[in-house]
Amino acid sequence: MKQLNKKYFSIALLILGLPFFSHAADGKFQKRRFGSYQVSLTQEFRSGLGKVLIKIGNDKVFQEAEIDNHYSLGNNFDPILDGRDRYSGRDITGNGTTNLVISNWTGGAHCCHFLHIFELGKKLKKLVTVEANSSSIRLVDLDHDGFPEIEFWDGAIDYLFACFAGSPGGRVVLKFQKDRYDVATHLMKMPAPTVQKIRDLKKSIVLSFEKNESPDLPYEFLKAMMELSYSGNFNLALKLADETWPAEKPGLEKFKDEFSKALHESPYWKKL
Repeated sequence: MKQLNKKYFSIALLILGLPFFSHAADGKFQKRRFGSYQVSLTQEFRSGLGKVLIKIGNDKVFQEAEIDNHYSLGNNFDPILDGRDRYSGRDITGNGTTNLVISNWTGGAHCCHFLHIFELGKKLKKLVTVEANSSSIRLVDLDHDGFPEIEFWDGAIDYLFACFAGSPGGRVVLKFQKDRYDVATHLMKMPAPTVQKIRDLKKSIVLSFEKNESPDLPYEFLKAMMELSYSGNFNLALKLADETWPAEKPGLEKFKDEFSKALHESPYWKKL
């Protein structure tokens, strides 16, 4: 009797478009309906195989399956949401069509976070897949137009000049424009810091080099380089490196070359 009640309760949730979770002996199952679309996410505990299946009626319109992939409805990388899906079933782009948001974590300690956003129109359309390494990903309305942008931190220099924890990311903002998400340069670019702020920053960085006993470059130095570079002040970042790098420490030109190359290889920074 309990099993029968559970069955009808699950069907009721599905009809109402509410999320349904089930844990079996060998997996996790999540299903939700959005109009004519039925979305199913599964995770097999023994094999580690994660699956996404999207159907209209009996027709499969999208499917993906990878070992050690953990799929969830909504943005599972924003700790403020605590696993709640606030975005699927809503129009989050402003074009009048319902959207679906799916998170995907590949199971590694430092990698990788993916956020997929679909458009559930007459035909299914994937609008974007954000690859954010281990960065948090936020959907937040930065320009106050009623629709959220995507904000995350680009790991262009991860492990290059320091360990993972000592490798700061560069802030990236993506905005839905016309028919796709693109780098929102107007929401990323910032005025150059004031002369006083630069002066204070130089003092702090020089001190961090003096105190640094690690082979890694100081976090404060790398953070300043990334913040300046990802706010449209790349030349100022290079100038800062020239003026704060210890005279007795070799490798300044090598650092600048490798730093510049890493940023130019980023699909986001080079659009600034």
